[in-house]
Amino acid sequence: MKRLQELSKGLSTAKRFSTELAGELRGLALVTTLALTVVAFELLRPWPIQWIFDNALDPRAQTVRDPAFYIWTGAGAALVFTAGRALTEYVGTLRITAIGHTFTRNLRLRIFAHLSELSPRFHARHKSGDLLMRLMGDVPMVRTMVVDSSVALGTRVVQVVGTIAVMMLVDIQLTAILLGLVPLALLVVRILSVRLTIAVRKQRRKEGELADFLHEAIAGNTLVQSLGGTSHTVRRFARNNRRSARAGLKTARVAARMSASVEGFVAVALATTLAAGGMRVVDGVLTPGELLVFLSYVRGLMKPVRSASKQMAKIARGTACGERILEVLDEAPEVCSADGLQPAPERPRSLVFDHVHFAYEPEQPVLTDVNVEFERGAVTALLGKNGVGKSTLTSLAVRLLDPDAGRVLLDGRDLRELDLDSLRARFGLSMQNVVLFGETLRENLLLARPHASDDDLAAALVDAGADEFVFDLPDGLDTILGAGGVGLSGGQARRVSLARTLLRDAPILIVDEPFGGLDRRAAERVMDALQSRAAEQLVIVITHETRRLELFDRIAFLPARGGVRSGLHAELLQSCDAYAALCGKPLAVGG
Repeated sequence: MKRLQELSKGLSTAKRFSTELAGELRGLALVTTLALTVVAFELLRPWPIQWIFDNALDPRAQTVRDPAFYIWTGAGAALVFTAGRALTEYVGTLRITAIGHTFTRNLRLRIFAHLSELSPRFHARHKSGDLLMRLMGDVPMVRTMVVDSSVALGTRVVQVVGTIAVMMLVDIQLTAILLGLVPLALLVVRILSVRLTIAVRKQRRKEGELADFLHEAIAGNTLVQSLGGTSHTVRRFARNNRRSARAGLKTARVAARMSASVEGFVAVALATTLAAGGMRVVDGVLTPGELLVFLSYVRGLMKPVRSASKQMAKIARGTACGERILEVLDEAPEVCSADGLQPAPERPRSLVFDHVHFAYEPEQPVLTDVNVEFERGAVTALLGKNGVGKSTLTSLAVRLLDPDAGRVLLDGRDLRELDLDSLRARFGLSMQNVVLFGETLRENLLLARPHASDDDLAAALVDAGADEFVFDLPDGLDTILGAGGVGLSGGQARRVSLARTLLRDAPILIVDEPFGGLDRRAAERVMDALQSRAAEQLVIVITHETRRLELFDRIAFLPARGGVRSGLHAELLQSCDAYAALCGKPLAVGG
């Protein structure tokens, strides 16, 4: 019963990926037909040997034709069967390879699209290196299981059945002796397949951990060197590398044990057939040619059995990798947009957080009873210590997350009642963790507005205080950045990110630490640009700086104990002790 359950689990895993082959049914039918044709040629291949041996080479043969006739016709038939098999196998291999590439492309697209919809909470729980390993490393294993191994295993089953049927026609008693050994071989293969699945699952997990460490170590190489931690990082890599190698070695050991078991079965089967078959030739039951044909079928029978054991090993690997992929695909997006919802307002006037509660983990609230309104026409500072939930408020505003309690309203309408794509189109975000790509500066900026003119780009760069260094670069906007924006300082990268957000010209503008790394004159220029946009846009500035708070039209302060206090800078200094303490001012009496 347990084995049936395991087999059923493997089949159900493969079935979950059948949608990636929906457009390849004709191709699969052609591949199956070609595979069966190969089997037919394979079953015909031994008979020219019997034809030549019994009619031309056996001294006891009584023939009416010249022996040369049997030799040449037998050789010609062997050539036709062999060439036909090779040509058919060649065409089938090309076709199944094309189907496999289609499957890989479709499945990777499905996984990537699903990952793009999952919330920050999911990505916080899963390391990026492991997700990358599932996308790039596990998908080919699943492709092998669903496409290559499934077709190959089905073909081998047909070949085995056909071979046994022909062997029974030649000598049913000798065939029965041989088949008596099969259950033992199948039992060994089945046991080792289960062990191999477990070993592969562990190996892929270790490889995912290694990939994640590599991703973090390479991305943080400059920091590691500056801290003198190179040798420590190398030792950690060596330790993770050893663990991954040990898991891979264990997998290879189980796979080799399976292969050796099958080879042992092949040796026993050949020896048994040779002994029993030789005695039947002596007894006159079989001709020498028929024994040669039977031995050829025994050896031919072992080839699909050996191949089937290898395919079972690949299927075991594919099952383990498929389970890892399904863990991602079965993760339901926290935020969904139903069909038929109304679009978000074109030029919203207000963004309101109404009694909002949110926690990433139970019993660890990040936001507690937050009530605050942001309005068009004012530049509002969102202020608070690290960890009080400023970035979480941004995620709630663009519906990367939904509140556990309370509502977020845009012009009085709950965000959950608005079309998600249109909602996010209303926002322009410039976050503290800058994301730039290894392309030209122009291409990085055009991500915000693909059809923007050079004048639009220049205006956004001026507003962000980035024009001075960008146009001083040898290639200007056509300067190619390294991966992750390498080639720019931290402050320069932040200004390019801000310029990209300003270029988007979205009705709601949220910028995180726009003054970081700027001198006084550049910071004043950025503040002037934000204030000039406030007349037509809802502008929120996330900041830790307290030097410029008096320049903001309104301040929303998130205390560590929850809630929110809002008002002008001077008002909060008088009414909120926590705000005064953050600004380094004497505490208000009775505040």
